[in-house]
Amino acid sequence: MFEYSSKLLLLAFVYLILFTLEYLIPYFNIRQHHLQHSIRNLSLALINSLTAVCLLVFILIHVFDWTTRNNFGLLNILNLDQFASYIIAFILLDLWQYIWHRLNHKVVFLWRFHQVHHADKDMDASTGVRFHTVEIIFSSLTRILIIPILGLELNQLILYEVILLPIILFHHSNINLNENLDRILRIFIVTPHIHRLHHSDIKSETNSNYSSVFSIWDRIFSSYSMRSIESGFRLGLGKQFSSNEWNRLWGMIKMPFQKVPKYTPP
Repeated sequence: MFEYSSKLLLLAFVYLILFTLEYLIPYFNIRQHHLQHSIRNLSLALINSLTAVCLLVFILIHVFDWTTRNNFGLLNILNLDQFASYIIAFILLDLWQYIWHRLNHKVVFLWRFHQVHHADKDMDASTGVRFHTVEIIFSSLTRILIIPILGLELNQLILYEVILLPIILFHHSNINLNENLDRILRIFIVTPHIHRLHHSDIKSETNSNYSSVFSIWDRIFSSYSMRSIESGFRLGLGKQFSSNEWNRLWGMIKMPFQKVPKYTPP
């Protein structure tokens, strides 16, 4: 629980910096109701955090304990030194994050919940934690399987998330990052420019740029998309989710269960 609280404090600190920068140097200048929009997204994130703590954290701890006591999984079989083990664990977790994200776009059932994240037509740092609670539960359940398969230690997952979550907030943020800096950073990690294309309302772009930390996965698996962002660029999922109803907390919760025209992946 101490590690979980520390992670939340780190996220809050990073978020406040990005929130301030979104006011000072915004990429999209026509944004309105920044604070109200952020509070709604953060409210959903709070529900997800409480759900994860109540239902899943202790299960994950027991799975870690079982994996360690039984010396189970890939990393235990390889018997690497501690430094190498942490590096390989980080790389494998980021690869799994890519695979899981891509599955959320390709499997229609998973997409019904993941579309809550993409329906945000005013993407900013708060969008990085805007996920449907059911998606968070499924994501956590898959980790219960991945932990013993990879032979992960708790500290290895904590290290990955301490790096992952600030980067997720960063590449969702509405900050006007210098283009040259973005171009250099995108060689290694996911940047705001890369991820804005992933949140484009054009299907082919939404179904690209799935990486979370290392941008190389999209290049390896041929899902990388890059172009300049023109004045007519739009975020979100088109007209069916353009009304403010879908940005309210109740709208986000009920979205996957509505009989409305769905933006379905190809």
